[in-house]
Amino acid sequence: MKRIMLFVFLVLPLNLYASHDFIIGTGVVSQGFAGAGNADSGEPDIIFLNPSRITTVRSARLSLGFLIGNKDLKINDNSYEEGNFSFVTGGFIIPFSGKLTNLSFGLSATIPQPSIMYLYSQDPTYPQFINYRNMARYSFKPALSYRILNKFSIGAGVDIFGNSYGKAKVSIDLANQKTTQSDFIMDQKFSYTPILGASYDHNEDLAFGLSYRFKNEFKLKIDTNFDMQLLNMNVIEDGQSFFVPAELTAGFKFKPTKRLKLLLDVAYVFFSDMPVQYVLINIEPSVLFPKVENKEKFSISSKDVMRIKFGAGYRFFEDRIEIRAGYQYFPTPIPDQIYNTNILDSDRHIFSTGLGFHIVDILGLIKDGIDLNIYFQYHYLTSRSFNKVYTLDKYGDYSIKGNIVEGGFGLSFSL
Repeated sequence: MKRIMLFVFLVLPLNLYASHDFIIGTGVVSQGFAGAGNADSGEPDIIFLNPSRITTVRSARLSLGFLIGNKDLKINDNSYEEGNFSFVTGGFIIPFSGKLTNLSFGLSATIPQPSIMYLYSQDPTYPQFINYRNMARYSFKPALSYRILNKFSIGAGVDIFGNSYGKAKVSIDLANQKTTQSDFIMDQKFSYTPILGASYDHNEDLAFGLSYRFKNEFKLKIDTNFDMQLLNMNVIEDGQSFFVPAELTAGFKFKPTKRLKLLLDVAYVFFSDMPVQYVLINIEPSVLFPKVENKEKFSISSKDVMRIKFGAGYRFFEDRIEIRAGYQYFPTPIPDQIYNTNILDSDRHIFSTGLGFHIVDILGLIKDGIDLNIYFQYHYLTSRSFNKVYTLDKYGDYSIKGNIVEGGFGLSFSL
């Protein structure tokens, strides 16, 4: 049995590259307020959120959150992916006691709405371009932090996230050269990415931290059946599915006045290590499929990028209300000229606004009251054109653009 390597369009729908939450192909790119220093959608303030907020706590704290949004992503001015999405998040952080009083443990979970995942043809006249979308993703993030001399904190965490596997059936009409039907149902399995970090609290007004996230590569394993004019073949053997880049992040917190708080994240993301997305298939040589040697895997020439998050918050009414605003800039690592793959990605500008409320529990049932956070984000994905290196590529050049609107709320309180 001979093997042929088929380079496919593993869709990265304009927003794969999330800074801290590693969202893979969902259109949801932020689980909390943009750089504003609060876990607005339910994650506790610990290492996996922001290096300037690696912390320990004096009492146990719980967080719950909900997010809803809408995405509209376009190829050549035609809607490619549009619709609503929602996420539920929750977490807790608890301090240890006795000799381990400076040690805290945190855990958060992100659960998306159930979504089907499927294959389909990008260009019905050219069935070789078969696209893969992952539209659901679960994440669990445990972490430990330890405070030293009331000034320094060190932390270690891990992001345990859903990988995918499953079965697919694709029907291809060879006479008309188009895909007539495609079904692709996926299940979840899990992989992980470790994170290490440290922070220094000079005083209540000034703090900074540093964190490093390790890279991870994991494989696509799918039992796929191609129905080619009643010729049934299980052909997909192996493939490179997703890549989580290494990331070095510095975070800063500064309070120039008692009421005003400023935060800044600067991340260097090592996308130059990104491998080619591919699927390796087996096909018996025949009249339809003559002998074809393995093609050499090429580099997509992705580059390292610098990503920036900035946030500000201002408190008033005896520090019970905080107004927040934020901005994030995520440049794309994908070049304008690409090979015979069809990767979607664009620079992202993310604008945020929100409110935080500290609600006093007059009954005294909840220690220190309840914090309610509400936020809104708008993601602008810039217009961009991709030019093919190979002029004989039948799919040809294309342009993309899009926008994402989302909003959410979070509750957190101490026990």
